Amino acid sequence: MQAVSRLTPVKLLTWLHRLRWGAVVFVLLAVAAAAWLPALEIEPAPLLAVTAALATANAAIGWSLRRPRPATEAELFGHLVLDTLALTALLYCAGGSSSPFVSLYLLPIAIAAASLQRAQAWAIALLAALAYTALLLQFLVPPHTAHGGFTMHVLGMWATFMVSAALLVVFVTGMAATVRRRDQSLAEAREQMLRNEQITALGTLAAGAAHELGTPLSTMAVVVSELRDSRDDDPELDADLAVLDRQITLCKRQITHLLGAANQAGESEPRTVELAPWLQSIIDRWRLMRPDVQARLAIESALGTTRMRDETALGQSLINLLNNAADASLANGSACIAVGAARAQDMLEVVIDDDGPGIADADTARAGRLRFSTKPDGKGLGLILSHVSLERIGGEVSLRRRESGGTRTRLSLPLDAAAAST
Repeated sequence: MQAVSRLTPVKLLTWLHRLRWGAVVFVLLAVAAAAWLPALEIEPAPLLAVTAALATANAAIGWSLRRPRPATEAELFGHLVLDTLALTALLYCAGGSSSPFVSLYLLPIAIAAASLQRAQAWAIALLAALAYTALLLQFLVPPHTAHGGFTMHVLGMWATFMVSAALLVVFVTGMAATVRRRDQSLAEAREQMLRNEQITALGTLAAGAAHELGTPLSTMAVVVSELRDSRDDDPELDADLAVLDRQITLCKRQITHLLGAANQAGESEPRTVELAPWLQSIIDRWRLMRPDVQARLAIESALGTTRMRDETALGQSLINLLNNAADASLANGSACIAVGAARAQDMLEVVIDDDGPGIADADTARAGRLRFSTKPDGKGLGLILSHVSLERIGGEVSLRRRESGGTRTRLSLPLDAAAAST
């Protein structure tokens, strides 16, 4: 069953194509044998006509399969309908419902149950049941049999087929759905494991870099102080040195937060946080980092409070998203972003709109889950870090293209749930 779940529609169509050629060869051999075995009562003319039509259709199908293209479940469903009808025509020419090959109706039903949706599998089963019933009504009493024992045998075959077809659809579709869900869970687990490995490696490097950056930053602070003392009559230089001093202080603060968060991970107690001032403080800190970008704010004052355990990581996640939006706007010739925050029932919704070129529709599903970046020199780590930090407390990050241009980044944070993170 595991092997069937990995079969793609293209592989199944290829198998069906080969099975049809096998059916054509088998029919031709049966017609040839009928000339030597009088017990085989076969009318060759109609059987050969149906076989020729099937061979022609299969040749056209084989030509289309040679072209590289994706196949859909709808196309596989159409092929199974064709096979069921072709089998009905062949059985009509070779004994009808009394033919020993009537059980081949179970093959398209089994394939549909294992590879298609439940509704499509039931449709194939219903088609096969109707075709079998039509043959039964046409050949209920075979012309070479006068007693009723054979009739009861044919009716028993029909009843057995109906039960078998129903059981196939019920159990095989259920098993296939279970396997598909398991494969999806395994794929998500592998993806999360790879992402966690990246985060762990990044955390190790960040901790080492934080320790090593302390000395250069202290040296820079001393140099800035000496320059200010030696050139106290230069207002322009004083302004530039003030900017450098603020940036150095900001870097030291970030390193202190990083080391503190690493040492106290999982040990800090949750505390009550006023959401509106908390968001405002994060944005003010970000403005010191990005003075080249203007942020239009629309933060509701009545956001309320929540309990947070790891507010430093959450704040850094928001800063990462703000930086991504700022970079996207600057790359498109704009220096503005819009930030809004509102409470939606038990969720905090933070929306960041940029004026960039917009994210591609194909990238919205993997944003934050796989490492990718739309920037030429981007590493794709900021979005992954934000996604992981929010995922730990039941939040999420989503990106989509705005109709007016740019990208809308939506951060959803469950209120009073962050305290449960460990």
